[in-house]
Amino acid sequence: MAHVVFPSSFVCDCGHRSDFFERTVNEMKQDSLRRRKPGQLLDSAREEHAIEFEKGRATAVICPKLGRCAITSVV
Repeated sequence: MAHVVFPSSFVCDCGHRSDFFERTVNEMKQDSLRRRKPGQLLDSAREEHAIEFEKGRATAVICPKLGRCAITSVV
């Protein structure tokens, strides 16, 4: 299962790690509280992964190989 490395990194089931600035993640959390649909934060890696935010928290990592991987833990 995918997990969050506190405060602003995310690890996919395939082993890919997406690192962001803490401020960027906090802005996405706030923005997702105002939206009705989930928002996505994309990384700039060659195999681009997306982090899905819904209702103020990160809910999934969208992997190009494995598809949607739910975030289950915070490390």
